[in-house]
Amino acid sequence: MQNNIAVDSIRRYKKFKKLKIFLGLQTLIIVFAFLMFLLFIGMLSSASKNKTSGAIANINLSETTLQWQDEVIREAQKQGVPELVPYIMAIIEVESKGTGTADIMQSSESAGLGRNGFDNPLDSIEQGIKYLKSAMTLALSSGCTDVWGTIQSYNFGTSYVSYLGSKGANHSIEVAEDYSKKVVAPSLGNHTGAIYSYVNAVSQSYGKTYLYRNGGNFFYADLVRQYVILGSTDIPMGNEIFQSVMEEALKYEGNPYVWGGDTASVGFDCSGLTQWVYRTAGISLPRTAKQQWGATVEVSLKDAQPGDLIFFKGTYGGPHHISHVGIYIDETRMYDSNNGGIGYHYWTSNYWASHFDSIRRIVK
Repeated sequence: MQNNIAVDSIRRYKKFKKLKIFLGLQTLIIVFAFLMFLLFIGMLSSASKNKTSGAIANINLSETTLQWQDEVIREAQKQGVPELVPYIMAIIEVESKGTGTADIMQSSESAGLGRNGFDNPLDSIEQGIKYLKSAMTLALSSGCTDVWGTIQSYNFGTSYVSYLGSKGANHSIEVAEDYSKKVVAPSLGNHTGAIYSYVNAVSQSYGKTYLYRNGGNFFYADLVRQYVILGSTDIPMGNEIFQSVMEEALKYEGNPYVWGGDTASVGFDCSGLTQWVYRTAGISLPRTAKQQWGATVEVSLKDAQPGDLIFFKGTYGGPHHISHVGIYIDETRMYDSNNGGIGYHYWTSNYWASHFDSIRRIVK
């Protein structure tokens, strides 16, 4: 009897031990799975943060455009294209500055209505995003991965991205002008290439102050680009300082270049402007372009960020003389004072590219 009890006890102990080991393994598996889940959530969170903080942002939008930002974000998310929000906001700035008409995206014609056919801004936003999304979808299916081709198609029509895809081309001002002259204008009756005057900072930067009658606006993507920053939005000196610099600089947009000028009352040359606007943000720079070059450190093009300074050589003096400076905005634009006046200019244009020296950073 006692032997049987002892045997049963041993059996129960062995079963308990096995159960304990099993439960221990289960616990380890559950804990491991939970930790992996937390790691996965962390990765998603990090990716999400990178997407929202990352590469694309707006600049210099008017308050009347910014009032629609929440609605734009909501509708873009609803349609599954939140990545288009900065471009949509810039389109609103170009089309209407968010005021003066209910059709703030000028999208009613793409819905088969007349011009300014919407009487509710939310309808305009919904249709505008729908149309831009359709252009993006068509672009990708046509082999056109250039976002600026998609943006230009908001003006030209979605056939433009099909055209780019068929040519294996990216959007450029030359391609857009050719399409305007040879495709859009003739389709609406202009078979002679007739033009009319069109003067603004963008057209002046290209030396093409005209558009083709009935040819749409071949500068459209560049007009939108004025309000979009590509590249990191983490400004080296702090976003607040960059915004402060640009707020001051934009006060003088359109003013003429003044040789030797370094005050608001007199006017500005290139280095006078940079010295003045950075001073208002608490940053001290020396007076001339050459001196400012010496007071900064070079950064590579891939590391360049808005708020850096961009330098050019040989625009006067010897071929290696540092002769011009501007504020770096993005991979195509700078804000500077030159013979065309004060404003945004394209440092990638043939003239400026031929004199490019370096992009340099102010070290506080």
